[in-house]
Amino acid sequence: MKIIAAILMLLLCSCAPAVSDESSGVEATTAITLPVDSVTVYPNGLMAVKRMGSLDVTDGVHKFVINVPEKADRSSVLLRVSNATQERVVYDANPVYTLNISAPGSQSFDLSYLMYNAAAWKPVYDLHLLDDSVLVKANAVVSNRGGEDLRNVRLKLVAGLPLGIEPTLAKAAPQIQQRYAEAATAAEYLDYAPAPVPATGELETLYIFELEGRKDLVMDKEIGFSLFQEESPLVRIYTWDAYNDEEGPAVEEIRANNTLINPWPTGKAWLYRNDEYVSTIEMPYTPAGTNASIVVGPSADLKVESNLFDYNITENIKVIGSAGGNHTVKETIEAWTYKLKIKSNLDRPANLEVTDSIPREAVILSVSPQPDESTATSLKWKLQLLPRQKTAINYTYQVTTTESLGGKN
Repeated sequence: MKIIAAILMLLLCSCAPAVSDESSGVEATTAITLPVDSVTVYPNGLMAVKRMGSLDVTDGVHKFVINVPEKADRSSVLLRVSNATQERVVYDANPVYTLNISAPGSQSFDLSYLMYNAAAWKPVYDLHLLDDSVLVKANAVVSNRGGEDLRNVRLKLVAGLPLGIEPTLAKAAPQIQQRYAEAATAAEYLDYAPAPVPATGELETLYIFELEGRKDLVMDKEIGFSLFQEESPLVRIYTWDAYNDEEGPAVEEIRANNTLINPWPTGKAWLYRNDEYVSTIEMPYTPAGTNASIVVGPSADLKVESNLFDYNITENIKVIGSAGGNHTVKETIEAWTYKLKIKSNLDRPANLEVTDSIPREAVILSVSPQPDESTATSLKWKLQLLPRQKTAINYTYQVTTTESLGGKN
């Protein structure tokens, strides 16, 4: 058994020639290469690597040269050894650790570090529209550019970083490394492990997917893995911007609810209806418990049209008195009446959201039906249409302007 153990140790570690250092009490310098246990891949190039192994060591002071890949950020290297305290570390081509081992025997070596521009991943989706739900199939496409093949590793994928990621990563790298090292042991037992939240709030939106089983990542290859699958409830919505699209068309949207405990990361999605390809869209980042608004595209299900039904203009000459004398002004009153016509071609009920824009100076004189939302420059109606229903929205607004005709009386 001791012979087998010795052979295993030789597989984990390659020892450099012993160097005598009587003044310091260091017995020898040992070069160690630890196998990769897990990698955490961020969407824009960062890879956090964890290596693990064990070695029989006598008690006392030892030097270890820790072999790390060329792309590793030497300043981010963290080494933890059981029954050992760190006396110093020299950041050479490979870090050289001087450790004081308090108890002889098999010691666990845990090594972690960051590698920039070493890997990336992106989610891709197949979305299959059903009557009242959508089947969401998500895959993760991972690329390994770290300089070596990764075999039989636990793979973790981080979601939620914004598009402008590089400045954030540079600033947050120490937090990523520290939190990654602290959370690694606890995360081993979770299929989906949420990322810890640092005190600064820099990484609050991050989420870590941990894929089931161990994976192989061949260098310089893109490899796809199943990420998750769920059938999500949805609501179909039609929208119409009557100001920019006077004659339509209405646009069909689906609002799918994410019922998982993890978010849906931003990614490209292929949309299918009755197993027929519809379009390629962008899946928005959707936190757990929220809705994703997905634009299916222009639709002929509804016929819509905006018409200027009436226009009136009245001009009045007025004399306005003030402390500086009387002023003559021309007052112009303009009134617009619009009719927004809507016809459903569907044999089922439909939800339609209509928006229209008005001038900031406008005063609404009449509107039917009443808008559900209104601002200084827009009106919005949320309509529930019956099958084959025809309806209309009518509203009138007025704008008053004044122009000085000059002169004082």
